[in-house]
Amino acid sequence: MRAGPPDFDAVYRANPDPWEVGTSAYERRKRAVVLACLRRDRYTTAWDPACGTGHLTADLAARCGRVVASDGSAEAARIAAERCAGLAVTVEHRALPEPPADDLRPDLVVLSEVFYYLDDATRAATLELVDALAARTCELVAVHWDGSPDDAWLSGPAGQLEVVSRLAERGWVHRIHHDDDGFLLDTLTRGGA
Repeated sequence: MRAGPPDFDAVYRANPDPWEVGTSAYERRKRAVVLACLRRDRYTTAWDPACGTGHLTADLAARCGRVVASDGSAEAARIAAERCAGLAVTVEHRALPEPPADDLRPDLVVLSEVFYYLDDATRAATLELVDALAARTCELVAVHWDGSPDDAWLSGPAGQLEVVSRLAERGWVHRIHHDDDGFLLDTLTRGGA
């Protein structure tokens, strides 16, 4: 693996759906499994801090009073905002570990296909931010490709393990580990979630 992610703005300018999130069976299955693993029917506020094209963000909107989504790529944020127009979704151009603009207390946090693109300090700061922002009862879903992206800081399995272990150290309870065909999913809860 090389040190650091690609220029995501350039990637999204060249192709508005570079990972075929809207068309591939893998991505459809992954989104369906994420939704199936959620413990509650409804959430007050979800935070999707690496929303990419906004496909999962739009799916979450059907289960949440509101979704605050962001992406470090201005192009991705623009695409997601267009996709989620008319939904109870706010999309911001913000890179982790930058917090959302408003005073957010999410009861659902989704880390999807982002953790391995963050360097050591940013990963640690992101999990500190998640823990600080999360509502008293909160659920977190982490889902990543189970491979080793050659443009990332670590592999999907290593990233999943880091999310689970670092949040468990902060009192979060590991609820689900799902090893699917090509991706890993873990859920954790804090409080009575």
